[in-house]
Amino acid sequence: MLTKTDYLAYLQCPKALWLRTHHPELATPPDDATQRRMRIGQQVDVVVRGLFPAGYQVPYRPQPAERVALTAEAIANGAGVLFQPVFSANDLLVIADILVRRDDGWHIIEVKSTTKVKKEHLPDLAYQRYVLEQSGLEVAGASLLHLNPACISPNPDLFTEAEQGDALEPHLARAAADIPAMRRIAANSTAPDSGIGRHCTRPEQCAFYEHCWQDIDGLTIFDIPRLTPKREQPLREAGVLYLQDVPPDADLTEKQRDYVDFHAGKKIEIDRAAICRELANLEYPLYFFDFETIDYAIPPFEGCRPYQQVPFQYSCHILHADGRLEHREFLHTTADDPRPPLVNALLHDIGEQGTIAAYNISFEKGVLLHLADRFPEHAARLQDMANRLWDQLTIFRKFYKDWRFRGSNSLKSVLPVLAPKLSYKALEVQNGVQAQVAWEVMITEPDESRRKEQIRNLLAYCHLDTLAMVEIHHNLTALCEQTGG
Repeated sequence: MLTKTDYLAYLQCPKALWLRTHHPELATPPDDATQRRMRIGQQVDVVVRGLFPAGYQVPYRPQPAERVALTAEAIANGAGVLFQPVFSANDLLVIADILVRRDDGWHIIEVKSTTKVKKEHLPDLAYQRYVLEQSGLEVAGASLLHLNPACISPNPDLFTEAEQGDALEPHLARAAADIPAMRRIAANSTAPDSGIGRHCTRPEQCAFYEHCWQDIDGLTIFDIPRLTPKREQPLREAGVLYLQDVPPDADLTEKQRDYVDFHAGKKIEIDRAAICRELANLEYPLYFFDFETIDYAIPPFEGCRPYQQVPFQYSCHILHADGRLEHREFLHTTADDPRPPLVNALLHDIGEQGTIAAYNISFEKGVLLHLADRFPEHAARLQDMANRLWDQLTIFRKFYKDWRFRGSNSLKSVLPVLAPKLSYKALEVQNGVQAQVAWEVMITEPDESRRKEQIRNLLAYCHLDTLAMVEIHHNLTALCEQTGG
């Protein structure tokens, strides 16, 4: 049976459909981020069903044909709202989120845990409508139900339903045209020659990405910034993959050519004078600071919007003018609102003088300004902290470029080059999403030893984030001292 998931895989890459059909074992298991998104989707589904108290859940059966029959039976018995109804038409199968009988007929409601309609949602909904209509059901409408980004907890207006009328028509026509091609690909014993490309991560990373990219080592033409399909296609046709193989006469913009030549030539460009000027403007003590946050789709805390970044942890290394280094940290360890105790700790740990250094300050600044709005009695101090932020990332965006950063200027790309003795590889928590997962596990963990282990893992990760900035700062100041800056 060809499902909606098969269709979406086909749209991203025909080879993905073939692999799903013939070699599903080659798919990479869902990572922490994917699993968390799946859990969020399930949580949103549960809340949405509360909006339809008379809804009927079609019982699960291992065989799709049984669930199709149960769906037909529920409709025949007069059900007005069905959860997870199943429909088939020949070799096509669809499980809808919600089916509602309204005055003008049946409406499909596809539930999304996003805060807006995305373009990839329309083929998803179109395939459902196509299959339901092919099965014989008269469909009067189809809509997307998503989170309301303007909703502030505890406001109950958490969802927005967006009817998709004319916008769905071209996608319905394409679904009808695509299905014969899907059948041919699924039936073929040989995979289609789709090739790798930017589509492998758009709209999200394909489950077979690691399989298809396993032999790729180095930057490719797909890393060239803003390379349009028109400029990319001749390179693909010529068999060019790696940057070092891009010919001198390739049709590129000046910036794209500079990017290719820089990385292919393994260049390093350091504007020492500009770096020294940046560092000279910093005021001691320097607070190297980093938040860890949680972004709930269904906000449990008052005053929060869907996916608002709620801080539950921070690390702060304080570097004094005489070279002394202190460390302060905070981690909320219970399931209640972490913001009140975090703000109190923050006001204690961050003095009223000195530069606050972060890496990509737009994130920290946004969190601080939200806290200022939420706690007006501390707004002046919190806004002052936001105003004192300085972005260490600026150095690597503007003044320090190294081919060994592999086209990125993130902290985890810069650190191995400037401070190779520090590494995230030995840590249990190695990125922000893993920190979110660890925190969610920790605050609900009944076993005290496991809970303490998660606490240690979280503290170690956040500590390294700010220590990394300190070591990078030492490297940069040494650079200035060498040049007399």
